[in-house]
Amino acid sequence: AQMAAAAGVAAAVCSGLANGTWNLPTKPDAPLCVYAGTVWRWENIWFVANLLIPVFNTIFVLAVVGADVLTEVYAEATPSELWAIVVPSLAWGWGGVGFGQAIKRLGVALGTSIVMGIIVVIGTALPAVVDRDKLRTAQLTGVVVGVLLGIAGFTAGGYAGLLRDRNKEEDLMDGVKIRDVSVSAKESELNEKTASGRDSCKGDTLDSQSFAVSMAWCLAGGVLSSMLQFAFVFGKGLIDTARDKGTSELAAAMPIWLLCFACNAFGHLAYSSYLLTTNNTWRLFWVGMPVKKNADGPAGFDSEDGTEGAESSGRRRVPTEPRFANTRAKNDWARTTSHSVTMCALMAVAMPFHIHTYGIAAVLMGDTGAVFAWPVVMSATVFTAQMWSVSLREFQGAPLAAKRTNAASLALLVASVGVVAVTGVL
Repeated sequence: AQMAAAAGVAAAVCSGLANGTWNLPTKPDAPLCVYAGTVWRWENIWFVANLLIPVFNTIFVLAVVGADVLTEVYAEATPSELWAIVVPSLAWGWGGVGFGQAIKRLGVALGTSIVMGIIVVIGTALPAVVDRDKLRTAQLTGVVVGVLLGIAGFTAGGYAGLLRDRNKEEDLMDGVKIRDVSVSAKESELNEKTASGRDSCKGDTLDSQSFAVSMAWCLAGGVLSSMLQFAFVFGKGLIDTARDKGTSELAAAMPIWLLCFACNAFGHLAYSSYLLTTNNTWRLFWVGMPVKKNADGPAGFDSEDGTEGAESSGRRRVPTEPRFANTRAKNDWARTTSHSVTMCALMAVAMPFHIHTYGIAAVLMGDTGAVFAWPVVMSATVFTAQMWSVSLREFQGAPLAAKRTNAASLALLVASVGVVAVTGVL
């Protein structure tokens, strides 16, 4: 049993590594070989990835479990069991929207730390309450300590991000002041107004948004993102049925995940479709546009309206078919688009891998496995994201206090995983 539990801990850590990495192609600071936004915007990437995720997951589950077994498992499930999976999964899909709004209003560092704290608390407390009769006092104590360490790690990571961003803003303002010295008074006034306009549009900060509304978005993002755990906990009847049908222990949770991903896609696709329509970026799927990583775009690509000289012509029009400056530009667009699709396909593999390995971890760690696997996955997720921020040099030039706080965050997250892992194994 201890060997199985140890394997479960390893699976939970792998799940966290995948969860902290799978959306790397959406990050503008990612290496060009990984970044999927050279031609596409964020919503294009998100739409394609979340369109492929349920497709890839369905193919995988059918190959492992088999259509006949899945049909029998769903046929023997009660309507209440199925609804207990479907409804939370639909809510889970909208959790990402709440998460995104929380980050927009509070910033990446603070928004992420608050939402992740809510997710880990709810996702751990739910199975602990449901299985409270099966948990020993020492196990409950270990889980509580591990969760508190995880929340402390989230908080430290958020504070490190705030220190880093504050330093960047101060450097930017210093640069503006130095530049303004060399320009005329009229130009200086214009620059100040422009900078003020940029600042007012830069994410919604606490100065321009109600704190209560911002916290409501955090709560919505955290609660809805925790719904995956509800689907797993209240859908355990399907796991038992799958085992009875001869499905292996490691694949027993797959009937749940098939429904989860099918329902989860609705929220993501709806939100990304809204952005594609609002930002008029559907066209990027078939028309070249100058969207370069952290800049204006790859040389030779068509302008935003599909014509190379759109700005100079003084008018905008949407082409009915792709137009490119030359054959080389067309080939470059096809190559970069193919690269973006490939990255989206990798995202569509990594995300289900994260969920399936979590399910394996929870099953291997016994009847109360969800209590221990969830906080390990969440802490490993944030740890991985923090490590990516370091490797992508997001903390380059940050003050020493920010780097030390970020290191403390990583140490707390490792301690959180260690405490919960030891408690779960013993």
